[in-house]
Amino acid sequence: MNRSWTRDADIPVLAECDVVVCGGGPAGCAAAIASARHGAETLLLEKYGYLGGAAVAQLVSVVLSTNGVDFQGLWHEWARRLHAYRAMPPLIRTPSRYNPDCHWFRTSVDPEGVKRVWDEMLEQVGADVLLLAHLCGASVEDGAITGVVAHTRAGMQQIRAARVIDATGDAAVAHEAGVAWDRGVVGKPWPQQVSLKRRIGGQPIPGTDGAKPLAGGGTVAWRPEAIGRVNRKRVDPLDPMALSAAVRDMQHEVWRRSDDLPEGEYLVDTAAEPGVRTSRIVQGIERVEDDDAWNLRKRPDGIARSSWEIDVHPPDDEKPLPERWLHSGSEAYAEFARRLFAGEWFDIPCGCLVADGVDNLLVAGRCISAGYLAQGSLRIQQTCMATGEAAGVAAALSLREGVSPRDLDPQIVVAQLAEDRDVEPAFPSLREV
Repeated sequence: MNRSWTRDADIPVLAECDVVVCGGGPAGCAAAIASARHGAETLLLEKYGYLGGAAVAQLVSVVLSTNGVDFQGLWHEWARRLHAYRAMPPLIRTPSRYNPDCHWFRTSVDPEGVKRVWDEMLEQVGADVLLLAHLCGASVEDGAITGVVAHTRAGMQQIRAARVIDATGDAAVAHEAGVAWDRGVVGKPWPQQVSLKRRIGGQPIPGTDGAKPLAGGGTVAWRPEAIGRVNRKRVDPLDPMALSAAVRDMQHEVWRRSDDLPEGEYLVDTAAEPGVRTSRIVQGIERVEDDDAWNLRKRPDGIARSSWEIDVHPPDDEKPLPERWLHSGSEAYAEFARRLFAGEWFDIPCGCLVADGVDNLLVAGRCISAGYLAQGSLRIQQTCMATGEAAGVAAALSLREGVSPRDLDPQIVVAQLAEDRDVEPAFPSLREV
C-alpha cells in the first residue's frame, strides 16, 4: 500500500534541497556529511534535539569490532575527534566472552561528545540540520519520491528534495513511501529482543582509593559510571502499545533495582528510547543474503565491509538456537568467528542501499536490504556509518551524473569511496589491520 501524502499542496514547504537525510544517527550523519562534501545541498532531519542516534538516545556507548576492517572512512575522522575531546579512549583488545580464541577491539564513547562531534562535522561541510522534526509522511509522484513531510513546532511542513535518504533505523520513510519490507523472520512479529540501557554512577574503581592523580600534581575525585541493560523478549517493535508497555516495564525494573544499590552508588538515568535491533528491513534492488554473510563473500560493487559477529539476540525462548547465531555456542560458529578474528569480512553491495519500487530513495543503516543473519552483523554502529557514507556519495553522484540512483554505475560509487576512505587510521592499533 502506498502511504504517501495525497494533498501535499495543503502542506506548507519549509525547505527545498538536493538531498534530505532522515535520521541523525551514525548512518544519517555520515550520509549528510558525504552528500554535502560532494557538492549536494543537504538537509538532515532529526526528531530529537541532538544528533548521535543510538549512542546517545539509547546509551549504546560501546564500540566493538572483531578485527577492525569494518572501521572505514568517516569513522576514523569521527573517532579521532572524539579522542581529542577525551570522549573516546583508545581501542584495546579483549577476549570475546563467547570464544576465548578470539579477541575483539573495544572502547566506549561519551554521549555528549558524540553530539558535539557530529554537530561540528556537519557544520564544517555546510550541511543544514533541522532538529525536533518528526517524520510523518513521504511525497511520491509518478513513482519517484519528491520529499518528506515532518511535524515541527510550526505544524506539518514539507521538505522537497531530489534525493531522499532513509536513515531512520525503522525504515520509516520507505514505509511511508510504499516500499516493500520484511521483518527478517516468518511467523512471528518479534525479530530480536528489545533492551533498555541504564547508567549507574558512583561505582568504585578497582585498585584506587577513589581519587585520580593529576599530571600537574594533586588529585580529582573519580565519578565513575557503568552502563548496563534490561531486556524483554516477545515484543513487537512496530506495535506502539506493546513497545510502550515494554519500555515502562523495563523502566520499572531499573527503578526497583536502583533501590537496592550499595551506599554511594546511584541511578544516573535510563535511555531516552529502547534499543530496537531489528524492525523493518527494506527491499532493495539487491540484497546481501545470509549465505553471503556466513561465507564472507566479497563483491566488486561492495560499498561497506561488515565483520561483526552474527549478533542475533534471541527474540523468544525457542531452543535450540541455530548454529549460525553468535550465542549458539556451536563449533560451526566458533570456526566462523575464527575467520572473522583473522581479518575476514563480507561486502555489502551498492544495490542494497537503493529502495525497490520507488525512485530516488536510498536507505542506510540497519534497515538496508539484507537477510536476517546478515542484518544481525551489519546493524552495528561503524557499518551503519559506512553504509550512510556510501548512500550520501551515491545520492550526490547520481545528481551529478543526471541519473537515478538505481541507474548509477556502482563502480563510480566504489571508486569515489576508495578515494574518500584513503585516510590514516584513528588509532595506532589499527595500522596493522
